[in-house]
Amino acid sequence: MTDRQVALVTGASGTIGRAIAAELGARGAALMITGRRGDVLDGVAGELRDQGVRVRTAVGDVTDSDHVAEAVARAQAAFGPVTTLVNNAGGVGAMGMSVADSDPLVWRDTLLANVYGPYLFSRAVLPGMLAAKRGRIITVASRAGTAAIPGAADYVVAKTAVTRLSENIAAETRGTGVVAFSLHPGGVASGPVQAAIEQGQVSRDRFPDPPEAAARMVADLADGKHDVLSGAYLDLHDDLAALTEARAGERRRVLRVLDLPDARHARPFSE
Repeated sequence: MTDRQVALVTGASGTIGRAIAAELGARGAALMITGRRGDVLDGVAGELRDQGVRVRTAVGDVTDSDHVAEAVARAQAAFGPVTTLVNNAGGVGAMGMSVADSDPLVWRDTLLANVYGPYLFSRAVLPGMLAAKRGRIITVASRAGTAAIPGAADYVVAKTAVTRLSENIAAETRGTGVVAFSLHPGGVASGPVQAAIEQGQVSRDRFPDPPEAAARMVADLADGKHDVLSGAYLDLHDDLAALTEARAGERRRVLRVLDLPDARHARPFSE
Protein backbone atom coordinates (compact mmCIF):
# COMPACT_ATOMS: atom_id res chain seq x y z
CA MET A 1 0.00 0.00 0.00
CA THR A 2 1.48 3.33 -1.03
CA ASP A 3 1.82 6.37 1.21
CA ARG A 4 -0.81 8.08 -0.92
CA GLN A 5 -3.54 5.78 0.32
CA VAL A 6 -6.11 7.54 2.49
CA ALA A 7 -8.43 5.17 4.33
CA LEU A 8 -11.60 6.05 6.21
CA VAL A 9 -12.68 3.37 8.68
CA THR A 10 -16.05 3.64 10.39
CA GLY A 11 -16.72 1.98 13.73
CA ALA A 12 -13.01 2.07 14.58
CA SER A 13 -13.73 2.12 18.30
CA GLY A 14 -15.04 -1.47 18.05
CA THR A 15 -13.18 -4.76 17.97
CA ILE A 16 -13.09 -5.35 14.21
CA GLY A 17 -12.75 -1.70 13.23
CA ARG A 18 -9.83 -1.23 15.57
CA ALA A 19 -8.01 -4.18 14.03
CA ILE A 20 -8.74 -2.95 10.49
CA ALA A 21 -7.39 0.51 11.27
CA ALA A 22 -4.23 -0.97 12.78
CA GLU A 23 -3.58 -3.19 9.75
CA LEU A 24 -4.18 -0.45 7.19
CA GLY A 25 -1.99 1.92 9.17
CA ALA A 26 0.78 -0.67 9.40
CA ARG A 27 0.71 -0.93 5.61
CA GLY A 28 1.24 2.80 5.20
CA ALA A 29 -2.23 4.28 4.84
CA ALA A 30 -3.16 7.62 6.35
CA LEU A 31 -6.30 7.13 8.41
CA MET A 32 -9.52 8.88 9.26
CA ILE A 33 -11.24 6.79 11.94
CA THR A 34 -14.76 7.33 13.19
CA GLY A 35 -16.86 6.05 16.06
CA ARG A 36 -19.46 7.07 18.60
CA ARG A 37 -17.27 6.71 21.69
CA GLY A 38 -14.84 9.61 21.68
CA ASP A 39 -12.72 8.41 24.58
CA VAL A 40 -12.22 4.99 23.03
CA LEU A 41 -11.55 6.51 19.61
CA ASP A 42 -8.90 8.79 21.10
CA GLY A 43 -7.26 5.75 22.67
CA VAL A 44 -7.18 3.93 19.34
CA ALA A 45 -5.73 7.01 17.63
CA GLY A 46 -3.06 7.29 20.32
CA GLU A 47 -2.01 3.68 19.82
CA LEU A 48 -1.81 4.20 16.07
CA ARG A 49 0.27 7.36 16.42
CA ASP A 50 2.67 5.50 18.68
CA GLN A 51 3.21 3.15 15.73
CA GLY A 52 3.95 6.08 13.41
CA VAL A 53 0.55 6.07 11.69
CA ARG A 54 -0.91 9.34 10.42
CA VAL A 55 -4.42 9.45 11.84
CA ARG A 56 -7.31 11.82 12.49
CA THR A 57 -10.60 11.17 14.27
CA ALA A 58 -14.24 12.16 13.87
CA VAL A 59 -16.70 11.32 16.63
CA GLY A 60 -20.30 10.73 15.64
CA ASP A 61 -23.01 8.40 14.41
CA VAL A 62 -22.84 6.94 10.89
CA THR A 63 -26.53 7.68 10.42
CA ASP A 64 -25.94 11.42 10.89
CA SER A 65 -25.35 13.01 7.48
CA ASP A 66 -23.58 16.01 9.04
CA HIS A 67 -21.10 13.71 10.78
CA VAL A 68 -20.50 11.84 7.52
CA ALA A 69 -19.80 15.04 5.60
CA GLU A 70 -17.50 16.30 8.36
CA ALA A 71 -15.49 13.07 8.52
CA VAL A 72 -14.93 12.98 4.76
CA ALA A 73 -14.02 16.69 4.68
CA ARG A 74 -11.57 16.29 7.57
CA ALA A 75 -9.89 13.37 5.86
CA GLN A 76 -9.46 15.33 2.65
CA ALA A 77 -8.16 18.40 4.45
CA ALA A 78 -5.59 16.38 6.39
CA PHE A 79 -4.46 13.81 3.82
CA GLY A 80 -6.23 14.26 0.49
CA PRO A 81 -9.24 12.49 -1.04
CA VAL A 82 -10.33 9.19 0.50
CA THR A 83 -9.07 6.29 -1.61
CA THR A 84 -10.42 3.47 0.57
CA LEU A 85 -13.64 3.46 2.57
CA VAL A 86 -14.24 0.66 5.05
CA ASN A 87 -17.89 0.54 6.09
CA ASN A 88 -17.38 -1.35 9.32
CA ALA A 89 -19.79 0.36 11.73
CA GLY A 90 -23.00 -1.51 12.36
CA GLY A 91 -24.64 -3.37 15.16
CA VAL A 92 -26.68 -6.34 16.26
CA GLY A 93 -30.26 -5.71 17.34
CA ALA A 94 -32.19 -7.50 20.07
CA MET A 95 -31.02 -11.09 19.68
CA GLY A 96 -33.58 -13.74 20.48
CA MET A 97 -36.58 -11.59 19.55
CA SER A 98 -39.01 -12.96 16.96
CA VAL A 99 -40.64 -10.69 14.38
CA ALA A 100 -43.96 -11.11 16.18
CA ASP A 101 -42.48 -9.92 19.46
CA SER A 102 -40.03 -7.38 18.04
CA ASP A 103 -39.64 -3.72 18.91
CA PRO A 104 -40.12 -1.51 15.81
CA LEU A 105 -37.61 1.03 17.13
CA VAL A 106 -34.94 -1.65 17.49
CA TRP A 107 -35.64 -2.80 13.93
CA ARG A 108 -35.35 0.77 12.68
CA ASP A 109 -32.06 1.36 14.49
CA THR A 110 -30.57 -1.90 13.20
CA LEU A 111 -31.43 -1.01 9.61
CA LEU A 112 -30.15 2.55 9.99
CA ALA A 113 -26.81 1.49 11.47
CA ASN A 114 -26.12 -1.38 9.09
CA VAL A 115 -27.58 -0.04 5.83
CA TYR A 116 -28.24 3.70 5.92
CA GLY A 117 -24.84 4.47 7.48
CA PRO A 118 -22.84 2.61 4.80
CA TYR A 119 -25.03 4.24 2.16
CA LEU A 120 -24.30 7.74 3.50
CA PHE A 121 -20.54 7.18 3.66
CA SER A 122 -20.43 5.52 0.24
CA ARG A 123 -22.43 8.37 -1.26
CA ALA A 124 -20.07 10.89 0.34
CA VAL A 125 -16.82 9.41 -1.01
CA LEU A 126 -17.99 8.24 -4.43
CA PRO A 127 -17.84 11.62 -6.25
CA GLY A 128 -14.19 12.06 -5.30
CA MET A 129 -13.32 8.49 -6.17
CA LEU A 130 -15.05 8.73 -9.55
CA ALA A 131 -13.28 12.01 -10.31
CA ALA A 132 -9.92 10.43 -9.44
CA LYS A 133 -10.81 7.24 -11.32
CA ARG A 134 -9.76 5.11 -8.39
CA GLY A 135 -11.22 4.02 -5.09
CA ARG A 136 -12.28 1.00 -3.07
CA ILE A 137 -15.34 0.63 -0.88
CA ILE A 138 -15.18 -2.38 1.43
CA THR A 139 -18.27 -3.12 3.48
CA VAL A 140 -18.30 -5.47 6.45
CA ALA A 141 -21.29 -7.70 5.86
CA SER A 142 -22.12 -11.03 7.48
CA ARG A 143 -23.13 -14.59 6.81
CA ALA A 144 -26.25 -13.55 8.67
CA GLY A 145 -27.33 -12.00 5.38
CA THR A 146 -27.31 -15.37 3.62
CA ALA A 147 -29.68 -17.42 5.77
CA ALA A 148 -32.73 -17.12 8.00
CA ILE A 149 -31.79 -16.93 11.67
CA PRO A 150 -34.81 -17.12 13.98
CA GLY A 151 -34.56 -14.41 16.60
CA ALA A 152 -32.34 -12.11 14.51
CA ALA A 153 -34.52 -11.09 11.58
CA ASP A 154 -33.61 -7.40 11.81
CA TYR A 155 -29.89 -8.16 11.55
CA VAL A 156 -30.42 -10.72 8.80
CA VAL A 157 -32.44 -8.26 6.72
CA ALA A 158 -29.90 -5.47 7.31
CA LYS A 159 -26.90 -7.55 6.29
CA THR A 160 -28.72 -8.88 3.23
CA ALA A 161 -29.48 -5.31 2.21
CA VAL A 162 -25.96 -3.97 2.71
CA THR A 163 -24.52 -6.81 0.64
CA ARG A 164 -26.85 -5.80 -2.19
CA LEU A 165 -25.85 -2.15 -1.69
CA SER A 166 -22.21 -3.09 -2.22
CA GLU A 167 -23.10 -5.15 -5.26
CA ASN A 168 -25.07 -2.28 -6.73
CA ILE A 169 -22.25 0.20 -6.19
CA ALA A 170 -19.91 -2.18 -8.02
CA ALA A 171 -22.35 -2.45 -10.93
CA GLU A 172 -22.76 1.31 -11.17
CA THR A 173 -19.00 1.98 -11.08
CA ARG A 174 -17.86 -0.80 -13.41
CA GLY A 175 -15.09 0.41 -15.67
CA THR A 176 -14.47 3.64 -13.71
CA GLY A 177 -11.55 2.51 -11.55
CA VAL A 178 -13.81 2.36 -8.48
CA VAL A 179 -14.59 -1.05 -6.99
CA ALA A 180 -16.69 -2.38 -4.12
CA PHE A 181 -16.73 -5.55 -2.05
CA SER A 182 -18.70 -6.92 0.86
CA LEU A 183 -16.99 -9.18 3.36
CA HIS A 184 -18.04 -11.61 6.06
CA PRO A 185 -15.33 -11.04 8.72
CA GLY A 186 -15.72 -14.46 10.32
CA GLY A 187 -17.13 -15.24 13.72
CA VAL A 188 -15.61 -12.51 15.87
CA ALA A 189 -16.61 -12.11 19.50
CA SER A 190 -16.98 -8.33 19.43
CA GLY A 191 -18.37 -6.36 22.37
CA PRO A 192 -22.12 -6.97 21.86
CA VAL A 193 -21.51 -10.59 20.88
CA GLN A 194 -19.33 -11.13 23.93
CA ALA A 195 -22.15 -9.81 26.09
CA ALA A 196 -24.60 -12.18 24.41
CA ILE A 197 -22.22 -15.09 24.99
CA GLU A 198 -21.93 -14.22 28.67
CA GLN A 199 -25.74 -14.04 28.93
CA GLY A 200 -26.08 -17.47 27.33
CA GLN A 201 -27.88 -16.14 24.25
CA VAL A 202 -25.37 -17.56 21.79
CA SER A 203 -22.69 -20.23 21.85
CA ARG A 204 -19.05 -19.17 22.08
CA ASP A 205 -18.00 -21.81 19.53
CA ARG A 206 -19.82 -19.87 16.81
CA PHE A 207 -17.28 -17.03 17.12
CA PRO A 208 -13.81 -18.58 16.79
CA ASP A 209 -12.08 -16.02 14.53
CA PRO A 210 -9.66 -13.25 15.58
CA PRO A 211 -10.41 -9.74 14.32
CA GLU A 212 -6.90 -9.50 12.90
CA ALA A 213 -7.76 -12.09 10.25
CA ALA A 214 -10.57 -9.92 8.89
CA ALA A 215 -8.27 -6.88 9.07
CA ARG A 216 -5.68 -8.60 6.89
CA MET A 217 -8.31 -9.49 4.31
CA VAL A 218 -9.64 -5.93 4.22
CA ALA A 219 -6.10 -4.59 3.75
CA ASP A 220 -5.44 -7.13 0.99
CA LEU A 221 -8.56 -5.91 -0.83
CA ALA A 222 -7.46 -2.30 -0.32
CA ASP A 223 -4.11 -3.07 -1.96
CA GLY A 224 -5.84 -3.39 -5.32
CA LYS A 225 -4.64 -6.84 -6.35
CA HIS A 226 -8.15 -8.28 -6.25
CA ASP A 227 -10.14 -5.56 -8.01
CA VAL A 228 -11.43 -8.08 -10.55
CA LEU A 229 -13.64 -9.40 -7.75
CA SER A 230 -15.54 -6.10 -7.50
CA GLY A 231 -19.13 -6.77 -6.54
CA ALA A 232 -18.36 -10.03 -4.81
CA TYR A 233 -19.55 -11.11 -1.40
CA LEU A 234 -16.44 -12.61 0.17
CA ASP A 235 -15.95 -14.83 3.19
CA LEU A 236 -13.03 -14.56 5.60
CA HIS A 237 -11.97 -18.08 4.70
CA ASP A 238 -11.99 -17.51 0.94
CA ASP A 239 -8.70 -17.78 -0.94
CA LEU A 240 -8.50 -14.35 -2.56
CA ALA A 241 -5.58 -15.29 -4.80
CA ALA A 242 -7.40 -18.33 -6.18
CA LEU A 243 -10.64 -16.41 -6.71
CA THR A 244 -8.77 -13.59 -8.45
CA GLU A 245 -6.97 -16.00 -10.75
CA ALA A 246 -10.24 -17.74 -11.60
CA ARG A 247 -11.98 -14.45 -12.39
CA ALA A 248 -9.10 -12.74 -14.21
CA GLY A 249 -10.20 -11.47 -17.58
CA GLU A 250 -13.89 -12.09 -17.03
CA ARG A 251 -14.61 -8.49 -15.95
CA ARG A 252 -18.01 -9.30 -14.57
CA ARG A 253 -19.69 -9.09 -11.22
CA VAL A 254 -19.65 -12.23 -9.11
CA LEU A 255 -21.86 -12.46 -6.04
CA ARG A 256 -20.81 -15.35 -3.84
CA VAL A 257 -23.60 -16.20 -1.42
CA LEU A 258 -23.08 -19.73 -0.21
CA ASP A 259 -25.67 -22.28 0.83
CA LEU A 260 -25.09 -22.48 4.55
CA PRO A 261 -25.63 -25.54 6.73
CA ASP A 262 -28.67 -25.23 8.97
CA ALA A 263 -26.72 -26.73 11.84
CA ARG A 264 -24.47 -23.68 11.97
CA HIS A 265 -26.40 -20.68 10.73
CA ALA A 266 -30.15 -21.19 10.54
CA ARG A 267 -30.85 -21.79 14.20
CA PRO A 268 -32.25 -19.61 16.94
CA PHE A 269 -29.83 -17.49 18.96
CA SER A 270 -31.21 -19.07 22.09
CA GLU A 271 -29.84 -22.50 21.20
